[in-house]
Amino acid sequence: MNILQIVSSSRISGAEKHVVVLSERLLKRGHSITALCPPGGWLPDQLRGVGVEVVESGMHGVHVGPATMRLSRLMRERKIDLIHSHLTCATYYGYLLSRLTQRPAVSSVHVRSRDLVYRRLFPQRNNHIITVSEWVREAFIERGVSADHVHTIYNGTDFLNEERENSEKPSSMEEELPIRAEFSLPPQAELIGIFARVDEFKGHPILMEAMGKIVAQRPNAFLICVGSVEPAVQKSLWELASQAGVADRIRFTGVRNDVKRIMAETDVVTLPSRYEACSMAIIEAMAMGKPVIATRAGGNPELIEDGKTGLLIERDPASLAHAVTSLLANRELKERIGNAARERAIEQFSARTMVDNIESLYGKILSSPSL
Repeated sequence: MNILQIVSSSRISGAEKHVVVLSERLLKRGHSITALCPPGGWLPDQLRGVGVEVVESGMHGVHVGPATMRLSRLMRERKIDLIHSHLTCATYYGYLLSRLTQRPAVSSVHVRSRDLVYRRLFPQRNNHIITVSEWVREAFIERGVSADHVHTIYNGTDFLNEERENSEKPSSMEEELPIRAEFSLPPQAELIGIFARVDEFKGHPILMEAMGKIVAQRPNAFLICVGSVEPAVQKSLWELASQAGVADRIRFTGVRNDVKRIMAETDVVTLPSRYEACSMAIIEAMAMGKPVIATRAGGNPELIEDGKTGLLIERDPASLAHAVTSLLANRELKERIGNAARERAIEQFSARTMVDNIESLYGKILSSPSL
């Protein structure tokens, strides 16, 4: 198959990671992949690094018309069989190109969205939507999208090393220093990790408040926040941590290319977000055999079996602190949950399983216009 992948963001986030993993593995299975994404940022180099041909183009304002016509020609030249878009702006592009070229299109939806393109325009004829959780799928069906046009395929991680070692490349400093030394942590530190963009939605303020309660019971506890952070947000979080008396226990790393390496050194991973559709951070942590503490919201209960492969909590500092200290205080429980989490990730959330399911859907769409 000749596939055009379109993604309307080039930053490092769950959807963009998904595109890299999917594209690389489809290439290895003998398919031809062309990717369209905005210029600059994290994504273009990552895609080129795994062998994908990349077209960089703006997707807003004056760029829309010329880019659409140019891509229509490119699709004909490369005999593109199917379009797969990711994120809302890319899905509008996918819809337009599908109409212009009479090619079927698929859109992966990584969040619950009320946008017109998903409810009215896109799921017609032989165009289909992939949702990353049943929680997202149910929302579309409730809003009138035919169930026959919406398919749940969970995200998958390559942290399981099924076919290759992860391609993260630490800097020279990262290669030289162990994690605890790099971040000035004592050797006996109990490390709590959160791997997400740093903001209120993901729950970092709740974590700052919870850390006061955690440190009172676990004096060696430290928190490492891995992800992009705005200076004003970081300043406000430092203030919260100072009020809780734990400012010296917090580390902000910014964006890292060695997430897997840092995650391997954590004792517990947490994500007290408002909700998640299908969190890559949770799946990656499970694949690494880490016990995850997450809010009982969105698609999280589809990933985590409470008490078996992780802990689901209410979104408040007291619940979070209790869950973290319970795991840190009980090594046997922590290891049992971590091992069960890894087994669940192998069974349901591997990159191989995800690509198997997407490749199968592609084939059905191309062989049956009335799927």
